[in-house]
Amino acid sequence: MSRLPTLLLSLALLGGMAGGVATAENRLADTASDYLRDHADNPVDWYPWGEQALALAREQDKPIFVSVGYSTCYWCHVAKRELYEDPAIASAMNEGFINIKIDREQRPDLDRVLMAATRALGEGGGWPNNVFLTPDLEPFFAGSYFPPEPLPGRESFPEIVERLSDEWQSNRDPLLERAETTAEALREGADASLAPELIDPADWQARAIEALEGQYDSLVGGFAPPGQSSRFPQSPRLALLLSAIDDDAQAAQAEPMLRQTLAAMSIGALFDHVGGGFHRYTVDPEWAIPHFEKMLVDNAQLVGHYARAGQRLDEGWFDEVVARSVGYLERRLRADEGAYFTAENAELDGIEGKSYVFTPGEIRAVLGEDAKAFLDWHELAGLPESRIDHELPDGGAVNLAVGRAYDAFEQGELAASIAGFEPDYFALLEARQARGLPQRDRKQVAEFNALTGLGLLAAAQPLDRGDWHERAQAVGDWLWARLWDADEQHLYRQAYEGEVSGEAFLSDHAASGRLMLALYGSSHDVRWLFRAQRLAATIERDYLDESGRLHERPPESGGALPLSPPLVGDDASPSGHSQAVVFLLDLGAVLEDSARQERAVRALAGFAAEVDSAPADWGYLVGALARPSLADVVTREAARLTEATETDAGPGETRDHVEVEARMIEDGAVIVVRLAIDEGFHINANPASEDFLVPTRITALDGEIGAIDYPPGKSFRAEFARSAIDVFEGVLELRVPVTGEMPTRLRIDLQACDDRVCLAPDEMEVEVDRGGE
Repeated sequence: MSRLPTLLLSLALLGGMAGGVATAENRLADTASDYLRDHADNPVDWYPWGEQALALAREQDKPIFVSVGYSTCYWCHVAKRELYEDPAIASAMNEGFINIKIDREQRPDLDRVLMAATRALGEGGGWPNNVFLTPDLEPFFAGSYFPPEPLPGRESFPEIVERLSDEWQSNRDPLLERAETTAEALREGADASLAPELIDPADWQARAIEALEGQYDSLVGGFAPPGQSSRFPQSPRLALLLSAIDDDAQAAQAEPMLRQTLAAMSIGALFDHVGGGFHRYTVDPEWAIPHFEKMLVDNAQLVGHYARAGQRLDEGWFDEVVARSVGYLERRLRADEGAYFTAENAELDGIEGKSYVFTPGEIRAVLGEDAKAFLDWHELAGLPESRIDHELPDGGAVNLAVGRAYDAFEQGELAASIAGFEPDYFALLEARQARGLPQRDRKQVAEFNALTGLGLLAAAQPLDRGDWHERAQAVGDWLWARLWDADEQHLYRQAYEGEVSGEAFLSDHAASGRLMLALYGSSHDVRWLFRAQRLAATIERDYLDESGRLHERPPESGGALPLSPPLVGDDASPSGHSQAVVFLLDLGAVLEDSARQERAVRALAGFAAEVDSAPADWGYLVGALARPSLADVVTREAARLTEATETDAGPGETRDHVEVEARMIEDGAVIVVRLAIDEGFHINANPASEDFLVPTRITALDGEIGAIDYPPGKSFRAEFARSAIDVFEGVLELRVPVTGEMPTRLRIDLQACDDRVCLAPDEMEVEVDRGGE
């Protein structure tokens, strides 16, 4: 595999003002993001993501402040009001830093790189994620929400800005040392090798289920490490449990965890009993007090999970949860032309939860004599006091009465027991909407919409809802009509206010491919199969490198992240890597295309070590690969790949395929370096065709040499590469001018590849033959 550039030197960021104390010339007003536009009137001299700020930071020798968030992030809105709207704070930011805002849903790759930097600096992570970088893009300080005034044990944001600015001007060496140490920590592990021998779907599933058991809360469901109070749905882990209940060896462990977790989430206030749909997470382990934002990506997956679980476990309550969740999507997140908006905010009028909570008195005022029965079946969970003295709304979050609801659930009677409250929910929803509606994030993102189509499709058949199938088809048609570029053969990331924009990621193409293939399976309409094939071809052309590894962005796209972000597994949703592998395997099965399945397994081998080390963190992937139809294919192809690696690639070192000699000629004026490259292999030309490739390069370990005139390379294009690259093949002789003392040893940096795999980069040292001198 090509040597990857350093992690944070892959960042290319837009910069700030031209010097002095700036007035607000904010550049966010015309961006295609509600989150960025929400900061357009700040006196902070914000820039969006781009190349300009990086050059400006270097030109002005200023550090960079990068703030990453998203539109439904409550603390992001708090920071805007408390920090970025303050003229004094903004002036200090503009004076000392180049300031950049990033919408994490537009650039998930940058989000993960910067979150990795925050964690490497010893912070826990979370959003907003604020990272201070050197002009060379190495991180030296980070954190999440910074208060406007000092708190016990915590600096205020103005103090942080002043301190870091002063240190940069007067004593930056400690900052630079910390930045270099952090960047080095982030570089480690970037060059993982192919590991097909680790691929074992059955073992991965068994170990993943065992790991989930260790984190499972048997009282209230869900999964969390010790000491963590918040609870998230963790949809990919639910997907893993759903796959395991069909496995006789795993069902006894998986089914109770799945059933209890789904019941707890839908009985508590993670599920919006009044308006339908799920909130992002709860701040307590009992699922009673939500953090109130609602995300399309969460609801998309949960619709499918509850529908599948309702069918397999014969649980009517889960069907009711599905129907009411789809109703929420249609009412609040559906956009024009068949797509869905990204999210709905947690706050109304600057108060988190104001739109959602009720007091008993409000319920009685709305429901009248029906209030008693409603309150007998429902509980209002009071919101905890804010740790930073923010205003709380009156009222509590609506839960089902836990004891009564669980009794009914265990008897299979919960759906029937709750059905009579439908008119009450409607009346309370009308009262809630009269307060005003939370803002929505109006981005329509390819990946999130594809997952929504998959969720609707998964629910349509078991619940006999042909209209949901039609909605899934509408999503598929929208993706193709609005976001697919037929000329360039790729998707755009999003649509916003009628305009498409943003380079799509691997996850966009893979999720969309999964939807097209699923629509073909449900309708046998060949247009869906054609679209799935086009998306697969784009993944293989743009997102697979020469060695067969997957990248989140095209490795040849340049200008932003030649290094893929750190792999974090299937976190809140399936990763692009996981979805791409499963999609290519499934499409290969439909088309009986073993070559495509072999490429999918080779791609899996590129991150198999990460999966093998923590299979529970790759829940969607592990669950999908454990399906018998895929497990057999994966096991077979992995064995073939392991055998091919052992027999064809030797020990896997570049030096085994390149012989190097160096001899002095012309009375010491020139050294001739001879490289004999094995047949079928090549090394990269100099200059290399792409930034992420390792050029063949000669340096002197002692003595002095001049500039080397490297010859032009030969054009080479792997079968599924997007474009050709320049390489050296066969026997190559390079003339190295000696400009001072004759070197005794040279070092040659190079990397050998064939038409299937790249070996690890190598540094070969050679002694200069002086010809008997």
